[in-house]
Amino acid sequence: MIKEPVKLKKKNQILFDEEVSRKLQEDINEEERLVGERARQEEEANIALTETWEDIQEKVDVDYQLAERMQAEEQQELNEEEKA
Repeated sequence: MIKEPVKLKKKNQILFDEEVSRKLQEDINEEERLVGERARQEEEANIALTETWEDIQEKVDVDYQLAERMQAEEQQELNEEEKA
């Protein structure tokens, strides 16, 4: 008669341990999902930032080329005025 309650306790402990294990695994899975989601969001933000930087750099380059061309034209006009 003593063995029955002990067996029940072991069975209940096993069931309890399995439930705790399942809950812990669910928590781990959720944490991994959240970490993955955060990493994906950061990657998307980095891509957007890089694209923005490239767009700005392209505009700066175009402005620089325009300024060089205008300066060259102005210098040419000054040279022509000096010759005249």
